[in-house]
Amino acid sequence: MAVIEGGVSGLLAEVGLGAAMAQHATIKPIPHGSLGHYRSAVRFATVAAQATIVPVWEVRNTAANIIIPTRLRVSWTQAGIVTTAGRYDLELRRLTGFTVSSTTNTVTPTASIKRTSGMAAPPGGAAIRHVTIAGAAAGMTGGTWVADGGAGWIGERWFLAAMPTASELAPVVPWELLDDVNGTHPFALAQNEGLQIRPIVAGSVTSFITSISVDFSWAEVTAF
Repeated sequence: MAVIEGGVSGLLAEVGLGAAMAQHATIKPIPHGSLGHYRSAVRFATVAAQATIVPVWEVRNTAANIIIPTRLRVSWTQAGIVTTAGRYDLELRRLTGFTVSSTTNTVTPTASIKRTSGMAAPPGGAAIRHVTIAGAAAGMTGGTWVADGGAGWIGERWFLAAMPTASELAPVVPWELLDDVNGTHPFALAQNEGLQIRPIVAGSVTSFITSISVDFSWAEVTAF
């Protein structure tokens, strides 16, 4: 039966049903070579009569390398009066043919690098945009892409007509949009591919003030 011998302790870890010492494993980050790992966190608003199926956040790979998203966490909370209470939805779409990033009603956030030495300057090949911080009813426009026919993720949230003041009425529960753990395959974004977050039903109402936060981490690699 095969065994693994510890390089320092000399203990043996037996493979199979026999009695054995426990194995200790250290999970390493995705190898980045001369590229790097990065992170960006932003917050912006949606407003009255927010356009649907129009992006409010996006990332586009502008380089020949591969972008591997490692975290995409979204929070969506009520920040004002909603004149039409009800259920509202956000979706994540994967994009191909993403040759031009959105150009109107956009902000380009500053990304952080995970390590100063040995990594290329942020944001690598990632072009991140989000809608203007105060919101824009038309969303972000001016980009060129082809969206997948189906969503990669959908999140639902109820908003109340009156502004809630108790945390149990408006819990801030972040959504984890990615599941690239336990052996599942992550998104691997080639050049001119990307991701977008956009409202499905944002409500054509007199007042619809909400706040969206997006926490995004990624690795840029030459091969995956």
